[in-house]
Amino acid sequence: MSKKALALIAAIVVIVAGVATAIVVGNHQSNSKNNGSMSGMSMSSDKKMNMSSSMNMSSSMSDMSGMKMDESLPTNLKAAENPKYPVGTAITLEATHMSGMKGAQGTVAAVYDTKVYEVTYQPTNGGQKVTGHKWLTKDDFKDMKDHKKGDKVTLESDHMPNMKGAKATITKVEDGPAYAVNYQPTTGGNMVMNHKYLVESEIQAR
Repeated sequence: MSKKALALIAAIVVIVAGVATAIVVGNHQSNSKNNGSMSGMSMSSDKKMNMSSSMNMSSSMSDMSGMKMDESLPTNLKAAENPKYPVGTAITLEATHMSGMKGAQGTVAAVYDTKVYEVTYQPTNGGQKVTGHKWLTKDDFKDMKDHKKGDKVTLESDHMPNMKGAKATITKVEDGPAYAVNYQPTTGGNMVMNHKYLVESEIQAR
């Protein structure tokens, strides 16, 4: 075989080898980019999940914190003279205002001779409207006056988060009396002290 033929064959082998190497390297780089992109997507997804989870936990803790009620008792309401359930009466709660309330055992902490009000209000933080919140008294209104169904009032109490200062509409009025009660939630947890308020139809003596 002539020297020219050998040189030609050698050149062809070198070219083929170079092309094959380029293809392999190109595929490897492409796979690396794809893997990097997928890894980035997973990290982004994990970050979003962790942030969302953290936000939900924070929100839940905030809500739980908000559920700790104002345990003070009013000083501007007249104590009821002869209530059906006097202070200290052992009771079972029939109300469903709160989780763990219905069927809970407790005692009467205070009784007031006053009307009680159900209200619908817009929380001051712009959250979802609260409908049918039970119960408030005139001591919970900024003007501290008696009202009738349909009246617009500004709430002064902070029984719930973002209630104080909220604009509300009175949706129901009952004559009372208004009972403040201590009770052990059926869901467990700490004793709830001076919950305001319940009416007689929401209480049974034990």
